[in-house]
Amino acid sequence: MKRILILISIMILTTLLSADAMPDFRLPDMAGETVALQDLLGKGPVLIDFWADFCAPCKTAMPYLNELAEKYEELTVVMISIDAPKTQMRAKNYLKGKNYKFISLFDPEKILAKQLNVGTPPHSFILNPIGEIVYSHVGFEPGVEAEYEEHIRHILYPEGMPEPVDPAQAKTPCEGCPGHEEHK
Repeated sequence: MKRILILISIMILTTLLSADAMPDFRLPDMAGETVALQDLLGKGPVLIDFWADFCAPCKTAMPYLNELAEKYEELTVVMISIDAPKTQMRAKNYLKGKNYKFISLFDPEKILAKQLNVGTPPHSFILNPIGEIVYSHVGFEPGVEAEYEEHIRHILYPEGMPEPVDPAQAKTPCEGCPGHEEHK
């Protein structure tokens, strides 16, 4: 009985520790250039959000996701439109009217969306730098971005977030060196 409990515990732990890998993909961007998953990995976490032009929560999420992209230089935010080919131009025009800092890709045949079981947008995935899905969320309402940020910070700072530096309390490079009083 003890062996069975140990075996079950190991199986549960292995399941919890294993992350699904993002399927490899190659999708066109706004200019029609192909972007592959491998082009997005390595720098830091990647937040991928599936959206559609008809989706109000998707459009509500965009400014929040853009703020995350601006706040974390190592974060790559990718918006993947699942608009059909005939409505794709509307999605592109919507994005052109904004000044977002994210990468916009298009999956009009929903090939990647189907692989990931994306039904109704928005559906977001956070990947670690090697492409493992560490978080998935369906829907969006203001406040959810805090959950996203928590996962992003965990990837960026696995040992814990460094304390913020108050500029008024920051030391100058020579502070503490012999003769510091002379440098003032």
